[in-house]
Amino acid sequence: MHERTAPTAPSAWIDAPRPTGSGAVDQSVALWSALAELGLRDAVLAPGSRSAPLVYALAAAEVGERIRAHVRIDERAAAFTALGLSRHDPTHPAAVVTTSGTATAHLHAAVMEAHHSRIPLLVLTADRPAELREVGANQTTRQAGMFRSLARLAVDLPAPTADSATALELRTAVSTAARALAAATGEHPGPVHLNLSFRDPLVPRPDSEAPAEDAVVSRQRIVLTRRLGSPPAPPYPVPVDGRTVVVAGDGAGQAAVALSARHQLPLLAEPSSGARHGETLIPGYPALLREVMADPSHPLRPRRAIVFGHPTLSRPVVGALLGAEDVEVIVVDPQLDWADVARRARLVVPAVVGEEQEPVAAGARQEHLAAWRAAADTATAALATSWQQRAALAVWEASGSEDVLVLGSSSLVRDLEQHAGPTAARVIANRGLSGIDGTTAMAGGLALAREAGSADGASPTTLGRTGGGPGRIRLLVGDLTALHDLTGLLIGPEEPRPALDVIVVDDGGGRIFSGLEHADAPPALLRRFFTTPHGADLAAAAAALGAEALRVTEDSLPGALAGSSDGLRVLVVQPTSSADSRDS
Repeated sequence: MHERTAPTAPSAWIDAPRPTGSGAVDQSVALWSALAELGLRDAVLAPGSRSAPLVYALAAAEVGERIRAHVRIDERAAAFTALGLSRHDPTHPAAVVTTSGTATAHLHAAVMEAHHSRIPLLVLTADRPAELREVGANQTTRQAGMFRSLARLAVDLPAPTADSATALELRTAVSTAARALAAATGEHPGPVHLNLSFRDPLVPRPDSEAPAEDAVVSRQRIVLTRRLGSPPAPPYPVPVDGRTVVVAGDGAGQAAVALSARHQLPLLAEPSSGARHGETLIPGYPALLREVMADPSHPLRPRRAIVFGHPTLSRPVVGALLGAEDVEVIVVDPQLDWADVARRARLVVPAVVGEEQEPVAAGARQEHLAAWRAAADTATAALATSWQQRAALAVWEASGSEDVLVLGSSSLVRDLEQHAGPTAARVIANRGLSGIDGTTAMAGGLALAREAGSADGASPTTLGRTGGGPGRIRLLVGDLTALHDLTGLLIGPEEPRPALDVIVVDDGGGRIFSGLEHADAPPALLRRFFTTPHGADLAAAAAALGAEALRVTEDSLPGALAGSSDGLRVLVVQPTSSADSRDS
């Protein structure tokens, strides 16, 4: 179940499944067949009995190995692996499958992230049939609608007839699958939840009526619904002038770069914005904005900010700039859940084109950009540096145009926002909720998706393995984030292993809180309840879970990053004195 056949031309029909002697398996075959035909490529499954029909169905001839299966012991890791697979190419989302009961609760964090990050994710939870609900049956809880506030679509699909699914039941399953995938990948992408009730038998019956191999089988066809998306919205003209800045939050993309370049406006781009490049980029803007917004008469003070994506990192941006009474805020977002934390947006438009408010003197904008860069360099130079920052910058600078860099939600991403320059790498972070849940598993899903793309015939220069060539995937996290998702490293011996470098900056706890308002807390309280020192040997823990593990310092990190590895590798970065002590 790890290989896929070449994609076929779109079809308006699928064949009804061959009888299996189990209505649950019949329905599951129809469900997977429809999803495969509509473009679903990967499914991540956690072990369980009630979900067994979905497992047996993946091996059916009708599915034809078009869906690549991955197995994870931990349901949370399974869900975030599926999220990573979906992130790689949102037009081909992945599914996560669990059995009933508490297993379903472990999906919640990934569903929340998918909702807030607008990443399509298909959630399939197996359940008891109606007659076994609310009567104390084992592993039975209220699963239907448990993600309703987050899901683009939530359906409680009734259990099919025990021995053989009826034509109506099969048609209902296929129609529901088509509607679910359309909702997940539509104009407002996100998670969908299908709660699937199954009756015994949960496995195919060997004595079920099976046709001879040379017999001509005439099976009923089931119509397959396809939904075409809406065309993109036309751009809306918005005013720009010499005191306008462009803010690129998480996922902003090339549109932010294009607007700022066309009008030569300062570009304030977060690391995971997809816009941290171009001639108008202002590296080091957080410290500068803190000064600029504290002085109403500062010559660089903006009077208008055009916002793309989801800004989350900098209080100087989210609070001081976008929350200032004298700054006009315009948000560019085609969705109704646009980001406006300070509630000061005057206008929200689905797409944008700039409209100059006054003649632009030759060279004026270039001089203005130069003043921004010089002031930002001065503000950054006055800041203290640390070995953690140097380690983060080593990873950033090692990532090129064919690489993917995944960033955890820790102090490291803020170090990069302040100190890193432009990058051509694809940078991804779970900034929908800025949580540390499932970060390693999500990065593993990204790596698996890229390798699958390479196997399907994509260029190895863009979809290569971690070892010895272009196309590397790296995850940069702090120690608490790494510990929180240790099961993301647990890949069974029969599973495809992601080609992934996990770089863990181990400074003995959560450094991020020292930079927030908690820095003024009593030292003992700050250390125990916020920094939360762990005392764990991260390299030993990673090795115990089957990963190649190395201890390095910030000085030896660049050489280690350039080293070859074909699998899952963990680089634990420690200060020189700590590393020497640990190895002695």
